[in-house]
Amino acid sequence: MSKTLLWITMVLFVACGTVKETIDISESPVTEAEEVVTGFSQLLSFEDLSSLRSTLDQPFLTAQNQVSTVFELTEEDLLSVDIRSGFRIQLLSTQDIQEAERISLAYYDWAIDRKLPYTRIPEAYVLFRQPNYRVRVGDFRSREQAISFLNILRPHFPGAWIVMDTIDPELIPTE
Repeated sequence: MSKTLLWITMVLFVACGTVKETIDISESPVTEAEEVVTGFSQLLSFEDLSSLRSTLDQPFLTAQNQVSTVFELTEEDLLSVDIRSGFRIQLLSTQDIQEAERISLAYYDWAIDRKLPYTRIPEAYVLFRQPNYRVRVGDFRSREQAISFLNILRPHFPGAWIVMDTIDPELIPTE
């Protein structure tokens, strides 16, 4: 019993001896004139922090992400990588094959009635990628071509969006 008590006392003595005194930062406030540097970080003044914050009155769309020109792909880069890579417009994603076929036929009916600025109506594709059937339209080499056709489609198919896909280069619509 005395060995156990001696052991516990020794452990407490060693454990308490390693505790260092902590410094409370709130006791000594930092003024704006003082420059506190720890490692690589530096405390900023309130004005500096305020200039870095965004506010609710700033619209979300004003943020412009700049991509370095090193990472930008040109149309020539896209052509050199794969002639079959491009864009399509997806009209629907569903698990019901009948609904997918119905939307595909509705697209063809709409395209025939509408005077499109292309020599040939862009093709509609019903693709199955588990678990959904996807209805995609067109074969566009560039995103700009897909966007211009999407603007024509949107009044009749409001849920349409642009997707990257493997295209058939021979079916790229010409204006």
